[in-house]
Amino acid sequence: MLLKSAIRCRTPSRLAYGFSVSRHLSNVATAKKLWGDSLVFSEEVEAALHARSPIVALESTIITHGMPHPVNLETAQSVESIIRASSAVPATIAIINGKIHVGLSSRQLEGIADVSTGLGKGSVKVSRRDLAPTLALRRTGGTTVAGTMYIANSVGIHVFVTGGIGGVHRGAENSMDISADLIELGRTPMAVVCAGAKSILDIPRTLEVLETQGVCVATYGGNSEFPAFYHPSSGCESPWSVPDIKSAANLVYASLNLPTPLSALLAVPIPSEHADAGLTVQKAVEQAARESVEQGIDKRGKEVTPWLLKRVGELTRGTALGLNIKLYENNARIGSQVAVQVSKLFREQKDASSALYIPVSSSESFPKPELKNESPKLALPNTSTQSSLPSPSTLVFGSAAVDLTSTSTHSLAPRTTTPGEVFVSPGGVGRNIAEAAQNLLPPNSVQLVSAYGSVSGSSESDTTEPDAFGKLLLFELAGANMRADGLVGKEGRNTAVCSLTLEKDGDLVAGVADMGIVETLTEEFVARKIDEEKPEMVVFDLNLLEGVVKAILTACQTLNVPTFCDPTSTPKLPRLIPALNILLPSSPSFPRPLTHLTPNLLELDLLHSLLSSSASDDTSSITWEFINSLGLDGDWRAKVERFTNVNGREWINVNGVVQKMVSCLPYVASFWVKAGQRGLLHLRMTSVPPQPSPDTLVHPLAGQHHGKYLAFTHYTPPVIKPEEIISTTGAGDTLAGGLVAGLVGGKGEPEEIWVRRALDRVGRSLRNRRAVG
Repeated sequence: MLLKSAIRCRTPSRLAYGFSVSRHLSNVATAKKLWGDSLVFSEEVEAALHARSPIVALESTIITHGMPHPVNLETAQSVESIIRASSAVPATIAIINGKIHVGLSSRQLEGIADVSTGLGKGSVKVSRRDLAPTLALRRTGGTTVAGTMYIANSVGIHVFVTGGIGGVHRGAENSMDISADLIELGRTPMAVVCAGAKSILDIPRTLEVLETQGVCVATYGGNSEFPAFYHPSSGCESPWSVPDIKSAANLVYASLNLPTPLSALLAVPIPSEHADAGLTVQKAVEQAARESVEQGIDKRGKEVTPWLLKRVGELTRGTALGLNIKLYENNARIGSQVAVQVSKLFREQKDASSALYIPVSSSESFPKPELKNESPKLALPNTSTQSSLPSPSTLVFGSAAVDLTSTSTHSLAPRTTTPGEVFVSPGGVGRNIAEAAQNLLPPNSVQLVSAYGSVSGSSESDTTEPDAFGKLLLFELAGANMRADGLVGKEGRNTAVCSLTLEKDGDLVAGVADMGIVETLTEEFVARKIDEEKPEMVVFDLNLLEGVVKAILTACQTLNVPTFCDPTSTPKLPRLIPALNILLPSSPSFPRPLTHLTPNLLELDLLHSLLSSSASDDTSSITWEFINSLGLDGDWRAKVERFTNVNGREWINVNGVVQKMVSCLPYVASFWVKAGQRGLLHLRMTSVPPQPSPDTLVHPLAGQHHGKYLAFTHYTPPVIKPEEIISTTGAGDTLAGGLVAGLVGGKGEPEEIWVRRALDRVGRSLRNRRAVG
């Protein structure tokens, strides 16, 4: 029976033991142990797995065997950008020289896409059966639907997007040619988002096999018909349908939370604007199928599919490829939104079994115990009694949290406690930056503006009493010699806490983050705060809501106050984009919407992609005018080439780092790119050229920017032995805080002096368990 209503799911009580599918999905540490040195994660994907952020798996056969070059590369890049724009992380999976890569760098993506001379030359298709020989023979290959599902599931990814799945081939009653994709869907629990089965296949028989394999098939968008790839209807009914993203996510969540988790195949019909063109291609598919029967080709087994593909290409004169791309991009858009909602459902899951149940007797024969709190009241730093402090030179808006980190030298056993150590420390991006900046500035220079949880009705005074973690947070602020008058109590809300459990090798096993309180800061509050204090600089992280970010930038633009933003993470970065587009000035001579930005390399890639994809025609015209006004001719490009081809800087040119920063200069005046072990990059326009050095490139500008210079500097990282590193948790925040201190308090010094001071502080942080050492 077809159920057309939205699917709702309930959370079984067994899920209270932790991450809902932890018995079936491996964490990073476990995956590395299972695969050994055959598995390589990209930095972005590994960070997302640790944080339980939404991730979307992508196959690579579509790159190595599915499309011609360079269309394959452009499509892969476009799909990854669409996924990032939805606040999810793309994980393209491929095998390169006998190593499984989960998440590819730009260079690797370009390599496997070039099948004539690049990494992709001689690549093989890798299904489940091909994994072992491909690894053993150190080959390079594109993973199919089945191969991608197998790998993605083994590392804990549960949403996979592709164009269309394989199925039962026409004439399979004679050839027994049935795609391994169908069998894998019955073996491996995962949500697969696609445009249905490829149209050259036998769709009725494909659905029969999926039923036999126990796969839940649902059409997305409220339509009850199973799509035929190029056409929204194959003439076959789907067993289920889901009308929207939320319903689809509920279905996926329920499927993965069954006692034995099962797959869910989400079939997304072709977008209506492409339906007419799709119908034309579908008619060509049907004509090719008829011709295959008339010519007896349908009896030739594995020759049937290649013949049909070639004939459809001839009949459609290549238009099918363009539709393939549109379908794939649409699937990525829907699939990434589903992944975000599924991730949200996991995060909202409550540990029902952890609550202590105390039976209450109605008998009055037992006296009620009188409970008294004999603990003395502790003297908390009072946020309301610091009004006599001087006005801060720097305001920092962002998260302030308590971090709980549990570690053990023993292997962790499920459903029981393990002897180990619990370390409590202050955290939160905004708080860390504020502490790092205050460490290098005069007392009370930095005011952190954030929120803590307060106990409802717990205080007899006019001030709100912090909850338990709020008290700890305030004491930590006092211990770090930080003012607390910018913190506001939020009654009925919890102080932000992040609890992490680490394996003995330091890898994250599981974590719970309760960080929502910072989103209670309102647009009116932050604008009023900036207007009252009129600081020398305003700093903010992207834990804040999108509207609050816009309010900060607008207020600072009005008062001509420099701004400094730390992107926080790739899922949070999209919160910055609307404000940058709205506040983009029409004239190249006007100040940029944001003064300073400190992305890492992954965040820079995403920023470049988001700004390019979100630009309207008017915005594109304005940004082009600004870039053109810089007059960056061949002389500039030659300087960059020479600068990046010496002293181990080749990676800058290979990854197009300078080009990406320059393309974003219409929005951001000064880029500080955190490159980890490769150091720090700084690109800015300046009226005072820096001193010439082997580490700095200076280029004079002309026209509207006459008298200004475009300067690019590479700062090497602090020297620290690997065995000295205790924690990398707060290194990026410490660096950002050090830069803020230099920008505010180091105006009389050369930039190199205070940047080196900030980098030295990063070394201290790396040697310390606290986020800010």
